[in-house]
Amino acid sequence: MRKTIVTIGLLLILAGVFLQSYGSSTLAPVATITGLVTHVEVENPIVPTTLVPVQGSNFTYVSADLVAGTMIRGTVQVEGGREIGFYVMDEGNFSEWRNGRPANILLAKPLTISSNFTLTPNTSATYFFIFDNQDRDGRVIVFNVNSIQDVTVLPAAIQYLDYELFLVGMLLTILGIKTGRKSKTHKPVTQKCRFCGAKLQSDQIFCPKCNRSQK
Repeated sequence: MRKTIVTIGLLLILAGVFLQSYGSSTLAPVATITGLVTHVEVENPIVPTTLVPVQGSNFTYVSADLVAGTMIRGTVQVEGGREIGFYVMDEGNFSEWRNGRPANILLAKPLTISSNFTLTPNTSATYFFIFDNQDRDGRVIVFNVNSIQDVTVLPAAIQYLDYELFLVGMLLTILGIKTGRKSKTHKPVTQKCRFCGAKLQSDQIFCPKCNRSQK
């Protein structure tokens, strides 16, 4: 029993040290399968909310570096409630578009006043958010873009599992070691009466049977 308790304790200590070294996130796949995790959307600004002026019969753009497979979300709001064209393209297609040639447009909203948009680029590159004003009057656009990251949140019991395993392992190891120690009991030393042979305690001076002194 003692060896079993000590062995389990040492194994738990090793498991705790392993998780401290590699992080509790290594348990995320198991926690996901068992339904113990939650998912939270975290928005990180790529283009913070800004005012973009566009002259009449002209266009302007905002560029940003996007990562393949990362979803982005943004808003376009034209002040004054008048339409504008909004397009998203990579650098090569933007060059073709601005020179009047056919271009592959990732996102197109030819006439928009207020729009929320999402997109996920297939390649990592610099992308251009284009505001095309076909009217002779100028426009001012309120614009922003955020990246959307799905964050896996582990429950606190798993986040601190390394400390929990280490602590329980230490307690079991100490318990096992203490359980294995045999208590030392001092048995009284006995002797025999030199006259009648009766058993005496070592500190007895007179024999309880014959009452003779042993000194």
